[in-house]
Amino acid sequence: MLRKVMVLLGSVALVVLVGSALMVGYLFVWDRPSEGRVLAVSDAERYLLAAAREGDVEVVAGLVKAGTPVNVQNERGFSPLILAAYHGHTEVARVLLAAGADACSGDSRGNTALMGAAFKGHTDIVELLLQQPCAVDQSNGVGQTALMFASLFGRTDVAERLRQHGASAQKRDASGRTAEDWARTQSPEPPITAGR
Repeated sequence: MLRKVMVLLGSVALVVLVGSALMVGYLFVWDRPSEGRVLAVSDAERYLLAAAREGDVEVVAGLVKAGTPVNVQNERGFSPLILAAYHGHTEVARVLLAAGADACSGDSRGNTALMGAAFKGHTDIVELLLQQPCAVDQSNGVGQTALMFASLFGRTDVAERLRQHGASAQKRDASGRTAEDWARTQSPEPPITAGR
């Protein structure tokens, strides 16, 4: 009987893990077909997006100084700030924010720079973005918040900083899950052993 329960718990944990991985892939990795034109139309705008992704502070600063719009987006809605935050480029994020980058805007799915930094565990960028006038519990198209992403991937330092800035652990996404629910999907409780 105990063996059947353990197999069942293991199967449920595997299904939850695969489902979570698919959801994250959908939100951050997989390409979707473009809906309309690519917003970055000039070479300078495309270079800015590429430089932000790669963390090239000098190129980003030069393009910003030359007047390249900092809130340009690619076909997936990624702005230079979202790309810099997701890839952990703190100095690039600072340059973009100083030039007026909108930290509150999201990509085509509503994911913000804060969500990307929380997802990847970039505590220094999370700190920088928490200084912006955005709602800490801003949610994407399926109701998920930065705290949910931090909790899902075990980014405890990031999750703590978000809570200190007022992020709600009780807020629910479209599936009805809270940040704590997402955290539990990644660290299932050990099964009870027969010796207890």
